[in-house]
Amino acid sequence: MQRLFPLRMGHLWYLNVYSGTPFIWVRTRAILYPTHLTLSWIAPGGGRGGVTLDLVNCTEVRNVPSPSHRTAQNDIGRITAREQSAAPGSENLVELLYPFQLIYGDGVERLAAESAGERVRWVGAIR
Repeated sequence: MQRLFPLRMGHLWYLNVYSGTPFIWVRTRAILYPTHLTLSWIAPGGGRGGVTLDLVNCTEVRNVPSPSHRTAQNDIGRITAREQSAAPGSENLVELLYPFQLIYGDGVERLAAESAGERVRWVGAIR
């Protein structure tokens, strides 16, 4: 069995659409391997959450407008960032997130970095 070594590690935000509604942006610990991206986080209310995103079947990695950009008005990532930012004591995700998407034949996974430079580095490393 071949051992895979990480290509990059750091933090990414992940739009979790699998834990029911409302959707939520979660700050994750991200580890990039040649074939997959592993994300883990502390779930609201306690416990751990995690997901592994397949990169072999990812057809495209795409930068998308930040939630504060006018062209992102109807994007689910922007809508979620606005709703989540409105909660008392929450970070202003509309201004913080620099999103990108992993495109698959059957859907999209939404991720974001905390700066434009970090987004460039993550997108470049994933491609």
